[in-house]
Amino acid sequence: MNPDADRKPEPVDSENLLRTLDIELMRQRAVRQQEGARYRSFRMMSMVFLLVVILGAMFAFYYIFLAGGLDEMRARNETHATATPSSRAP
Repeated sequence: MNPDADRKPEPVDSENLLRTLDIELMRQRAVRQQEGARYRSFRMMSMVFLLVVILGAMFAFYYIFLAGGLDEMRARNETHATATPSSRAP
């Protein structure tokens, strides 16, 4: 080490510099991997949500149009409409 009276710059320690750079790069890589994992989990959750919505829409389509759910609703509405007196007078 140079005393304060001597104004010569200290020589650069290349081993210490490489070690410091390596530690900094390892830290940055760890941060990037954590952010990537967060992004992947968010993407996976959005795909699962989209799949649930599509399956729900397919189930509703099947029930209403193919399984006769629409006919059942019409039959219930017709029996309900004939059972209640109409509000209009003839």
